[in-house]
Amino acid sequence: MFASIAAAVLQIVVIDGAAERHAACLAAIGEDSEAAYEDALAWRHQGGGWPAEHCVSLALMALDHPGPGAARLRAAAEGATSATDMSRAIMFGQAGDGFLTAEEPQMAYDAFVRGLSFAPEDVGLRRGAAEAALELGDMEAAEAAASLALEVAQDPVEQVKALSVRAQARLANGALDAAEADVNAARRLAPEDIDLLLIRGRINEARRGADWRQPG
Repeated sequence: MFASIAAAVLQIVVIDGAAERHAACLAAIGEDSEAAYEDALAWRHQGGGWPAEHCVSLALMALDHPGPGAARLRAAAEGATSATDMSRAIMFGQAGDGFLTAEEPQMAYDAFVRGLSFAPEDVGLRRGAAEAALELGDMEAAEAAASLALEVAQDPVEQVKALSVRAQARLANGALDAAEADVNAARRLAPEDIDLLLIRGRINEARRGADWRQPG
């Protein structure tokens, strides 16, 4: 949920031990989210800046408040002018993930697109934008963003996710052959993926519906 750029590590540019405290704060979220949240709040009040606010936001999301956490994280990313571009891209991606969890797809889409202004070729941000557009019902934007994700996707997991989104967008637009091609490509990478089987079932159902509507 918390990382659109899953394997990346924030490149902290703040001095005076902020990097170590930030890493410890993030690690604490998985152990005791409530304690991590309280510690991060104290750190922020002590002048911890955007690294502290980043930890506050992720802890809040871990405490089952994805919407407020994502909103705080988006604000932190906007204000993190001393951070690297990749750090800000990561935060916007995490905010987008939080907004998707909170069922706020427009906020998610905006966050992912904002992240792309800092990391234009990041596969996670491109795929996140595709997922958000799909939730919004904007199938053209979903297909376009998924195609952009596939251009840079090296990891098979990311490829499957992007193909799945694009297949669903194409299915919704009635491009059944293209949707089926995406599902088949994804299943070659993940043959046991149940979601892909469900999409294939929807494609087959759409084909039957189209055949039924044909004149006899």
